[in-house]
Amino acid sequence: MFSGTAQDLSSACFAVEKITKPRCDLIFRRLREEMKKLLICIFLFAATSTAFSQGNTSLAFVTEFVRELGATERIRSIGEQELKEKNANPIAGSIRNSTRVQLELRSSIGMLSGMHLKPPVDFIPQSIIDLYKQKIELHQASIDIASQFLAGQKPGVDYGKLAAEMPKITASFEYLDETLFKATPAVFGALIDMKADSQGHASHLVITKAERQQLILSLKNSFGSKLSAKNQNYTVSAASVLLSYLQKDFKCSDEPW
Repeated sequence: MFSGTAQDLSSACFAVEKITKPRCDLIFRRLREEMKKLLICIFLFAATSTAFSQGNTSLAFVTEFVRELGATERIRSIGEQELKEKNANPIAGSIRNSTRVQLELRSSIGMLSGMHLKPPVDFIPQSIIDLYKQKIELHQASIDIASQFLAGQKPGVDYGKLAAEMPKITASFEYLDETLFKATPAVFGALIDMKADSQGHASHLVITKAERQQLILSLKNSFGSKLSAKNQNYTVSAASVLLSYLQKDFKCSDEPW
């Protein structure tokens, strides 16, 4: 217990305050400095995470697009080869191949549905999904017509009218394939970093050099010599366009700005 006078107590408290207050101020200054450093680190981490997230999403989207192009061309080639086989039934082959395409398109829709890009290319995944849904409907119409012919002649069926529908369906397929081909530059646009460089240009991609090379390799593995063929269908042409953009002089995210 303190046994001094009130004056002694007051003097002691004043002495403690003189010693403690500067130390507290020093502690608080250090705390503020540390908080500033922490906030800067959080900001930089958030910015880096956002950039990584953008690049990761865009890479996943374009990688899936490349896979879908390859799958489409592979199914087309399989159907074409089957028609060349001895005793091949073109009607049954048409039903089989359209079913393959429908299964692949539904799988692709499932993959694209979970992908969300940032403006100005945020509309692309849903646009492709809508196009794929139209293709599924057309393939179903083709299957239904082919099934009618495969079942044999039945009374009350206008086979001439059914046959007249097939050229319309084929023309619709061509239109949708051309539409997807024309959208390919926009698909590549998902890889462009919209942050301007020192000259005000969007000169960088949101992917690394290794990731870019992997996309190029995937296209070459999926299409091979078809990429240099003169008469390409729309699917191969889309792959060729995407490859040409990937080989342009854009810098990657791990290259200097």
